[in-house]
Amino acid sequence: MLNSDRVPGGGSTLSGKVKGVGPGPEGLMGAEGVNFLAMTEASARSTTAHRSAPGVHAADLFCEVCGEETAHRIVDLDATRGRVVSGLARCRVCRTTHRFRSETAGTQQVFEISSEGPTSVRSTRTLPASDRIVVGELLPGREPPAVVHKIDLADGRSVRTAPARDVHTIWVTPDIGAVVKISLVEGRRTTAWKLTFPPETVLAVGGSIDVAGHPWRIVALRAQGDTWREPDDAFPARNVERVYARRTVMPPEGNNAWSRSRGSPASRANWLSRSRRSFSGPGDST
Repeated sequence: MLNSDRVPGGGSTLSGKVKGVGPGPEGLMGAEGVNFLAMTEASARSTTAHRSAPGVHAADLFCEVCGEETAHRIVDLDATRGRVVSGLARCRVCRTTHRFRSETAGTQQVFEISSEGPTSVRSTRTLPASDRIVVGELLPGREPPAVVHKIDLADGRSVRTAPARDVHTIWVTPDIGAVVKISLVEGRRTTAWKLTFPPETVLAVGGSIDVAGHPWRIVALRAQGDTWREPDDAFPARNVERVYARRTVMPPEGNNAWSRSRGSPASRANWLSRSRRSFSGPGDST
């Protein structure tokens, strides 16, 4: 009994026992020594000569029998339809012949406007159509690296993210690093600052940053529309909206180190006094 097992793509493989037919080194052998698979391949080669892309003889394809991607011999190629490539292939591992279908990624040409200071330069760039472009992130595959600031679609709408196939124009600036706003907290006083971090810098709660030559500890990060305070909460610097930091050396006195500042003696006499009172607070004279 001869069985025909269906395979993906509409093809089939032959299995089972046939009277007068036994397995051969290259497929099923007939009683007269005819190799059916060889006949199929010979026929395929005669039709492939005018239909196949020149020079396409092998490819790595997924084989359901092997359960993984293996080397295949291309037996026949269908007429090309856009970016779709299909045909008949034989696995070099298990020798199964089956149909295959693959779609190439394709590309998309977009306009790129690169701004550096007062100067902007317009050019065109070819991107893989499946690449996703995101505002605030690096433009994929660009050298030197550049950060995306605006994305326009073909209909004129501006979006924060889109696949390259839908993009018409991209505004970028050279990636000189991430400029992040810093809030330096000292008791009741908060000082605004800005720092530029090298590309790919990661900021984490509990980590340290250097501001004006002094170390500061990161106590919170503002990112993704939320404030993160747990130890080891971390984000790439380019995705951080604001850093909240406290000084790590010489904190003010008191139970709450950041609630008030250390006061100065009212007079030199009080400072030099040898009276038995605390120097860390007002105290009472004795």
